[in-house]
Amino acid sequence: MSNEDTDGGIEIDEIDRRILELLADDPRRPYADIADELTTYDIDMSSEGVRRRVTSLLENMTSFFLPRPDRNNWDVILVTAQVTNEPNAKQTVFESMAKMNFWFVADGFGTFDLYGIATTRTNQEVDELLTKVRSLESVAEMDYFIETDRAVNIQKYLPVY
Repeated sequence: MSNEDTDGGIEIDEIDRRILELLADDPRRPYADIADELTTYDIDMSSEGVRRRVTSLLENMTSFFLPRPDRNNWDVILVTAQVTNEPNAKQTVFESMAKMNFWFVADGFGTFDLYGIATTRTNQEVDELLTKVRSLESVAEMDYFIETDRAVNIQKYLPVY
């Protein structure tokens, strides 16, 4: 069962990963159906056992929905930003992007400082969003990527250690 490891994070075991994999395919799948499906992996568990594991997992995770762009009439856009080398520039841009039409904004370090993910229905919405980010005083460079397809492998996302 998912437990907190010594670093305070959550440990995902094979059963947890299988349950999450099944829920990724159908988040409304009944616990009894999940228990039945687990038997194909030689995992014998009751629907109540599945419910307890799902409850524990959900207490330690955030929701992250990935709409498939090829199945919807909108685009998923990723915008990256590098900020100027001024005091509080990164925090200012982060807060500004968080108020825009992004449903996910992240701060980190690497080849860019921040990124945001949004969904848009039209090219005009894409252009308006990009214009807003470009117009931020502390943005030095900005790039973007519009997703047109995706391959997801939940086993690689949730490895068992």
